[in-house]
Amino acid sequence: MKKAIGLLAVGILTVLALVSAQDGMTKVSMIESWFIHAESIGDPVAVDKGFYKAAGLDVTVVAGGPGLSPIDRVMAESKAGKLVFGIDYPYNLLEARQKQKLPLVILAADFQGSAMQILSWKPINKISDVSGNFATWIGYDKPIKAAIGKGWESKVQVVNQQGDPATLGGWLAKQYDYASAMIYNEVMVAQAQAKDKYYQYSYKDFGVDWPENVLFTTKDVLKKYPNEVKKFVEARYKGYQYAFANPEEAGEILAKYNPNLDIAFELKGLEQIKKIMVTPETQKNGLGYVDTAKIAKMAQQLQAAGILESASLTGFVQAVPSGVKP
Repeated sequence: MKKAIGLLAVGILTVLALVSAQDGMTKVSMIESWFIHAESIGDPVAVDKGFYKAAGLDVTVVAGGPGLSPIDRVMAESKAGKLVFGIDYPYNLLEARQKQKLPLVILAADFQGSAMQILSWKPINKISDVSGNFATWIGYDKPIKAAIGKGWESKVQVVNQQGDPATLGGWLAKQYDYASAMIYNEVMVAQAQAKDKYYQYSYKDFGVDWPENVLFTTKDVLKKYPNEVKKFVEARYKGYQYAFANPEEAGEILAKYNPNLDIAFELKGLEQIKKIMVTPETQKNGLGYVDTAKIAKMAQQLQAAGILESASLTGFVQAVPSGVKP
């Protein structure tokens, strides 16, 4: 019986694959950087509302999580000749290009500025005031290092952020001095649960103003699927456009992808996300606009801090305008 069921399942999958091929749909993988939640809402909405399908794309949204590198996963599918996209931070991508020689390219930027804030138990008048344990997530420590500059090792000890609630448990218990906090998550948790006075700062206050959550792929994918890439970018940002205009419905769609979410909390976070996605630049140029000047400054600051050997961006930014106004 188990063998018969297995054969039936294989048969069904084969039929579905044939139907997809007959419909002329191009299969696409969208690799998220983390679990599917407010920051990735544009993708499930674009699937649910048929924006991808209307563009001839059969998109599978793939959740991320601890230990799952979007860079590694995109590279694996790209090497297999598949049409694949991912979300990560531009500094992680640039580092992988330089140190691992990976052919990664930026297509668009979700966040026009940083969603990360610094939470501190003591006031920070200037960046040189920062010293002690600094909690942030693995791979997200470059902004504080760049803000401090060369010699950051003598100022801060970077520790992996952890502990409930929302990775802020350790900081709330005063196990470390500083913590990174996203405006759509940990910042809201701190506002609700911190019992003692604390201070909140933007990285922009200390000269670090970088785009985040950039859409990327490989140069091989871009070369092989130029038309499909353009269609994907446009459909994806239609998803965000729809979510901003219809947050309650978007929340219901999000719940289908991740039933464990507190949707009210996610929609509150979406309001914060909108502030760094809908800006004068994206109102003029469309959602996903890539500010190359900010990317260039990021590279220069990372080089100055000794994190990168070069500030070269040759071939790194291959912006694809979405044409979607917020």
